[in-house]
Amino acid sequence: MIQQLNEQLVSMGQVLLALDTGVGLLVAVGFSMSMSHLFSLLANRLTPRQIFFHMVVDALVLSLALLLCLICHCLMLALMEGVPLHPIAFGNRMAVALWPGLFYVLVAAPYVSDLIAVTLLAWMHLNMLVLINAMYGIPFLHALFVCLPGYVIALLLVGALFSQRWRSSYDTLAKEVALQIQR
Repeated sequence: MIQQLNEQLVSMGQVLLALDTGVGLLVAVGFSMSMSHLFSLLANRLTPRQIFFHMVVDALVLSLALLLCLICHCLMLALMEGVPLHPIAFGNRMAVALWPGLFYVLVAAPYVSDLIAVTLLAWMHLNMLVLINAMYGIPFLHALFVCLPGYVIALLLVGALFSQRWRSSYDTLAKEVALQIQR
């Protein structure tokens, strides 16, 4: 059974290698993640210009968080496995592993948003492990240790941005609702 799972993961890695889409996917994932809190921006009755500004800034910051994750993977590969890499070529090749992040917009769903977010981030991490195995032949256990610091960094940065953004958006909304109730 473990051998069959290993073969399926290797097969998945070959498919990901064939999808080499580049860093453009990184920005698309950032926008998808940014879109997940569109409801809170609309609920605060921001103007379209303000919403657009928030979305662009959030998308760029989230893309930067994911880029830092890729750079961390690159450094860990160089340090732990001795793989000589060029960060730009590595990022361009590894960005395809982030494709599940295109569904991050679904995190806006009530009640199940945390589950969706963690599932999508874990799926992206699994794709990274599989892709590192496919590209460099590094065993999955070693790839786990190579990818773990970058995954934790991305998780903390994404969590910090969303926590701050969601909290401020909903605090503003709560203040407006309280004012409406007092009238």
